[in-house]
Amino acid sequence: MPEGLTIVLLGALVSVVLVFLYFQLSRWLDGPGSLAPVALYTDTSARMGVEEIAALDPQQFEPMPSQMALGYSSSARWFRLVAPPDTLFRHLVVSVQPSYLDNVRFYLPDSSQPSGWRVEQQGDRFAFADRSRKDLAFAADAWLEDGEVVLVRVQTRNAHSLRVRMLEADDATQENALTLASVGVYCGAVLVLGLASALSAVVYRDRYWAVNALFQLATLVTMFVYFGLASQFFLDRQPAVADMLSLVCGFVQFFLGTLFYRLFYEQYGMPRWLLVLQSVALGVLALQLVMVLSGQIEAALRLYALTVGFVVFLGVAALAVLQCQDSFMRNLLRLNLLSTTMFFVLLGLSHLGWLSANFMQLYPGVFINLLTAVVLHLALLRHNTLLAREQGEARRALLVSQEQVAMERRQREEEGHFFGMLMHEMRSPLAVIAVAVGSLQRKLRALVPEETEHDGLSRNVRRIEESVGQMRGVLQQVQAVSEMEHSLRHEPARSPQVAHGVTRMGTLFGLVHAREAEQERVQLRGMVADPEASTWAEERVIGGRLVLEMMICNLVDNALKYSLADTPVVLDAQLREAGVTEGEGAGRCLAVTVTNRVGDVGMPDPERLFSKYYRAPGAHQFSGSGLGLYWVRGMTRMLGGDVQYGVEGADQVRFSLILPLVDDKV
Repeated sequence: MPEGLTIVLLGALVSVVLVFLYFQLSRWLDGPGSLAPVALYTDTSARMGVEEIAALDPQQFEPMPSQMALGYSSSARWFRLVAPPDTLFRHLVVSVQPSYLDNVRFYLPDSSQPSGWRVEQQGDRFAFADRSRKDLAFAADAWLEDGEVVLVRVQTRNAHSLRVRMLEADDATQENALTLASVGVYCGAVLVLGLASALSAVVYRDRYWAVNALFQLATLVTMFVYFGLASQFFLDRQPAVADMLSLVCGFVQFFLGTLFYRLFYEQYGMPRWLLVLQSVALGVLALQLVMVLSGQIEAALRLYALTVGFVVFLGVAALAVLQCQDSFMRNLLRLNLLSTTMFFVLLGLSHLGWLSANFMQLYPGVFINLLTAVVLHLALLRHNTLLAREQGEARRALLVSQEQVAMERRQREEEGHFFGMLMHEMRSPLAVIAVAVGSLQRKLRALVPEETEHDGLSRNVRRIEESVGQMRGVLQQVQAVSEMEHSLRHEPARSPQVAHGVTRMGTLFGLVHAREAEQERVQLRGMVADPEASTWAEERVIGGRLVLEMMICNLVDNALKYSLADTPVVLDAQLREAGVTEGEGAGRCLAVTVTNRVGDVGMPDPERLFSKYYRAPGAHQFSGSGLGLYWVRGMTRMLGGDVQYGVEGADQVRFSLILPLVDDKV
């Protein structure tokens, strides 16, 4: 079965289960039905008195169920209840829910009163301490005869569904006790989840746990206020504060929930456009809170109804596009989104009158908030598990990396020891060979002055001497590379000028001229034999003179070795000011350029030219280690300069050695 179809079928199954649980739980919580039928008359002006309402024809009252969805309105709702037969002064209770209505007024028949009515004033705007019954619901005791009429006036802006009933006194008392116990269990569960989230936020220093803790604690306070517990136990003589608290808590709780989704889903595959819409919803909720605090309550509630629909749309969209690599987390988020969406759909259908209202619409946040609290807690626990897994993998990768680094360090140290031992062991035989060759040359000249007769023997001796020189050069190069890498590892932060010293440019030119002037193919430009005759004689280059000489001569030797035998090698030196060259720092520099035509070896690979041990395929006919250019670039960069490679024309290559000068102005 395709994965998409499987998800749709599972989603449908979960939806059915959630709807079934929703209605079953609501039916279990509904409590006893009304003993008297309920009829409704709506006074849109909210100015009619009880005498006018009592004088109306009973046919003008519309029969209604005990609970109905009436929408947010400032109209006055008049409910008419007729005592059932066989009442005869039975102790009855008229109950109105939910417990966060603004203005509830009971008109009970009483012949001792001049108006014929005993009036009890209740509601969020009136002190809880003045109520005759201390129930969570708005309630009034009544002793009625058969057929007597009770009128209840309700005017509120912050409730959509109402339930008006006439109950036996014992049933009302029992229902109030069960409601208190249920609210206590519910608030206790949410409190535990909220405190656990707060503790996790402190331990893990995780913002998701912190926002979830605020969300759950706001949910706890909202439910505590909505059920009337704040009015009963803390603000029994401050109704205005309790009323404002219920509105503010509701908006804050919804704002924090939306904020949590905005932050949490961003990490788990929420598209950018949906995140922007969620940010808009957050802005609207913040505006609603400002409207409530400024007294524009009715407008804020109407905007809230629109915002709920917008949030439902966002939930459906998120359910469709949500992506997460972890299947368990993905399914938890889907369950959360699906349950929230289904709840608001059912709430909207009941508000439209397409579904009968039930207890869950009186306190709409009870079911969905508890389910959301549990699911989000599980999602965050899974989030911690995934983070711990990632951190474990990162630690393992770090340990592997550290082991590899340590192994490479040991290998380099072993190679260094080996090369050191090898060079030490090879220097002695090479020295012996060099001494023997010198002795052999002297004996040949002493025995046979005419070298023409032993020309072949003399050439062999010279070849031996050249080979010894080449091997000494390779050993010197290996040692130089080893020293450079050791400096990079152990002295990376030292100043080049302090670490390597400085050399007068005139001295450097003299050394290079003395060494390369004997080469017939080398053309010197910008360098003179007399160090003092140079116009740059007093300029100082960063780096020791032997190292600088070795770097320049390495480039020249490479040019002589790999160019055509009858072509010149041009060695040029120029003083460049700041900004003239590319690739070096802002200070003045010496640019030593070596240019030659390419020989049979061919053009080098520019990507690998300065790599360690790299030699062109055609270069293996010549002796070498593949370390020369690698060492030159490494040393140049240690001195604060660089080496640049370029091609001139079709068959010429250019190496530019950029060496920083000492800035005497600093």
